[in-house]
Amino acid sequence: MSAWGIVVDGRCVNEGNVEVDAASPYPISYHSIIPKGEECTNLLVPVCLSSSHIAFGSIRMESVFMVLGQSAAVAASISMSDQVTVQEVEYKKLKERLLQVNQILHPRL
Repeated sequence: MSAWGIVVDGRCVNEGNVEVDAASPYPISYHSIIPKGEECTNLLVPVCLSSSHIAFGSIRMESVFMVLGQSAAVAASISMSDQVTVQEVEYKKLKERLLQVNQILHPRL
């Protein structure tokens, strides 16, 4: 089994298993592809996003990278046209544009 251990309440437990299919599509937060504004502005990192080791095992698929790249490009476009940093891009506007290009978003978002 391919698993990665993490410590929870002082015990080492498996974080997950990369050899099983995901039960359903899962959301990836826009905040995981941008650094905190006080650390760096106007940087989008769709391929080296913030995630745990086990989550990155699933995220690193080409189709996911394509969606993340598309999302980053749309966010960069909004950032430039609105003259704001990528950290200041309004999620509502980003969501509307992503839906216009037929990106599937998590229903709760």
